[in-house]
Amino acid sequence: RTAVCRPLLTGIAGIDLIYPIGKGQRQLIIGDKKTGKTQIALDTIVNQGRVAKENGKMVCIYIAVGKTKKEIKSIYNELLKKNALSYTIMVVATNDNKTPVISLIPYVGMSIAEEYMEKGQDVLVVIDDLKKHAEVYREISLVSNKTPGREAYPADIFFLHSRLLEKGCQHKCGGSITILPIVETKGGDITDYISTNIISITDGQIVLSEKQFKKGQIPAINYGVSVSRLGGAVQTEDMKKLGSGIRRELLSYLETKEVYELANMDEMSPELREKMRKGKLIEQALRQNKFSPLSQEEIKERFKMLGEDAKWE
Repeated sequence: RTAVCRPLLTGIAGIDLIYPIGKGQRQLIIGDKKTGKTQIALDTIVNQGRVAKENGKMVCIYIAVGKTKKEIKSIYNELLKKNALSYTIMVVATNDNKTPVISLIPYVGMSIAEEYMEKGQDVLVVIDDLKKHAEVYREISLVSNKTPGREAYPADIFFLHSRLLEKGCQHKCGGSITILPIVETKGGDITDYISTNIISITDGQIVLSEKQFKKGQIPAINYGVSVSRLGGAVQTEDMKKLGSGIRRELLSYLETKEVYELANMDEMSPELREKMRKGKLIEQALRQNKFSPLSQEEIKERFKMLGEDAKWE
């Protein structure tokens, strides 16, 4: 293994600029049902075809754990429309499959990824989702009389996921495996047993908020809670400089917004009004529809226009 220092471009401004992902990183995507978790992964897969000329070809592997046939068909058709199937492998175990098959499917996908990585290829692996995988493994463990622990999960549930996700790395041969595991939460609670386990194994998390989604903020990233532990190490100097300024401004705005959301703008001080105005501009600039990726130059252009106005540079 060597250091992770090359960027994996998702085409999503909120991720590439504020919480960047590197080739060889394991970045968790976590959030409630129907908040756009799978969509972020699909956007990233589609963007790899677009940046292949500059950054080299990347093999993408989508691992579906216990999804319905309807969901799989929908994902397949989306990737087909965007010409992404030429470099994407779909490894699928539907909810109709036997429980042992569903529990082993992520390992099958990771074995394929390792094969490509050892040939010096960059690989992106999406595991959708690990909460379902944990539930299936719990079922097998209880039937086989393993001693149940917290929330009836067996004692080796942490080992199960860590040995899977530890395969993600930047290899000395030049190849890499980047893993985007997905975990579904209930009621926005990212402190449950499986979520905290996987957060401690990965190199950061993109947290999606149902509240943001309902407000029309797409992608519905909760910027206050999300984190990338590699951050600027995988960004170019200008992206790093721009991103740190915008992140600082955005987090300060979100903190203030919670307190002053219902306050009358006319009663605020000029400094506070200016802060709220800049924050709203950043929020609007971070909105992005599905399958509308932005290049690094487009992201810089979009935010530099705001940057001149906001004096971030």
